[in-house]
Amino acid sequence: MTIFLCIAFPCLATCKSTIVGPNDSYEWGDVSLSDINEYHYYPIEWDAQQSSSYPSKQSNQSTLTASLNIEPHDLNSIEKQRQQSVLMIGCGNSKLGEEMIEKGAFKGPIVQVDVSRNVVENMRQRCSDLVSNGSMSFVQDDATELSAFRDGMIDACLDKGLLDAIFCAEDYQQLNQIQNTISRVLKPGGSFVFFSFSQPEFILPKLLMYDEPSSTSSASIDVRRRMPWKNIEVQQLPGILLYKMQKIEDSDLVKAAHENKRLIRPKPNRKMKRR
Repeated sequence: MTIFLCIAFPCLATCKSTIVGPNDSYEWGDVSLSDINEYHYYPIEWDAQQSSSYPSKQSNQSTLTASLNIEPHDLNSIEKQRQQSVLMIGCGNSKLGEEMIEKGAFKGPIVQVDVSRNVVENMRQRCSDLVSNGSMSFVQDDATELSAFRDGMIDACLDKGLLDAIFCAEDYQQLNQIQNTISRVLKPGGSFVFFSFSQPEFILPKLLMYDEPSSTSSASIDVRRRMPWKNIEVQQLPGILLYKMQKIEDSDLVKAAHENKRLIRPKPNRKMKRR
């Protein structure tokens, strides 16, 4: 069995691994659909400046479909029959995508992406029935580019290990490139969900480049201009963290532009006239 993280993205592409076939699979973190399809969680508050985070004392309940903002598959609802695309980056040979279609409430299509040609070919063979009926497709692509995808064509994006591995490899520039690329291919208001063992006060500043030197006199204005996300939440599940965020919409940009104008509005000249 190969190690999935060695073939999922360019920064570890040079790792040596044994050849795997269509029937092999590896689940990063031993996380399966049964762990995340319906789950209890504690909301996490975090502070990047203080390098601290703490869970709420009150637990909540949610589902993966709710986190991705995807309508569950319901044969009794015509409105819910519309297809909603879910992009899975760095899929490796995980069975999560298959389980989402076969055991979860997802109608698809689920588009799975990996940088390895062998992985993509093996997954197409293993999931041939799902590929044939249009529920699933596989694309060989680099998560830092997603060149096969148009802007704003995806409803939701899911990652189960790629960002965490890149963060652990300390390739923060690539980490930021991936989240920017995901934002590009998502529809306005689309959701991005990823799972991680890393605490929010450490991974979020690197993912969103909060600590990048500001090019303007106001750091708050610069972050608002650059960050493509809203409604960022961190949830503590048993043994792992779920991060979710939404791509900002046009109305959010207009609102931010008005706020920026208010913040940078020049002060009136109140110099006293000479007598």
